[in-house]
Amino acid sequence: MNKDWADKVRSQKYLENVREHGCLICHRPPQAHHLTHAQGLRGMRRTGDQWAVPLCQEHHFNLHAYGNESQWWALQGIDPIKWAENNWEIYNNEK
Repeated sequence: MNKDWADKVRSQKYLENVREHGCLICHRPPQAHHLTHAQGLRGMRRTGDQWAVPLCQEHHFNLHAYGNESQWWALQGIDPIKWAENNWEIYNNEK
């Protein structure tokens, strides 16, 4: 595992990059959602910015209201961790 994956990276520039993508569910303009089930964290503790994914306001709210993040993503048929890993790698290769 790359050191960046274990660290809680903080990067406003990277969060801007995440927001340039459409919502992973509906492709509307997004907010950056930090995956709470990444990095082995539990509950609402914030992960590093490298684990942020794009979600519109509606889907972001729905995810938090649902409560079980892993299950919510499974119901959507989307692997957000894979998206985060791919986007982080692309972002770092373009720097």
